[in-house]
Amino acid sequence: MKILVYFIIGLISLWLQLTLAPMLEVGWLKPNFLLLTVIVAGLTWMDPWLFIYAAGVGLAQDVFSHGLIGLYGTSFFFVAIASRMVGTHIYEHNLIFHFLGVFGLSVFDGILSSTLYNFFDASVPWWGWLFKQVIPQSLYNGMLGPLMFIIFQRLENRLKWNAT
Repeated sequence: MKILVYFIIGLISLWLQLTLAPMLEVGWLKPNFLLLTVIVAGLTWMDPWLFIYAAGVGLAQDVFSHGLIGLYGTSFFFVAIASRMVGTHIYEHNLIFHFLGVFGLSVFDGILSSTLYNFFDASVPWWGWLFKQVIPQSLYNGMLGPLMFIIFQRLENRLKWNAT
């Protein structure tokens, strides 16, 4: 049952990333719904399917963004591990912790993916990318994080299963 739920969440988040994210673009920033679902699922659900889901949606983002296959798949996998570790220490019903958790893990993903991208293309200005792209996008993702937590809680209540 949980693999089906992850598959449906992955399809919906991919659809949102391709259709809704460009409409929610503010300046040069747009939300990363695939990363948001990985982080929120990792913070709320202690499930082993999370790691497969993270690698899968990371590969989907690789295909639809820059074409370096494996870059986001690898970074999303490590973000899933980090979000699982942080999820055991976060207070579940506090929106500030949700914001901080999503923001911090999104920064971690940005640093990790920027480092991997810099490894493949040395001409990328790492520090400039960090402060001009990663941190503002992480703030944007952090603001959407509490909404995503509410959606995941309603899904969990609707399915009537304890996800921990």
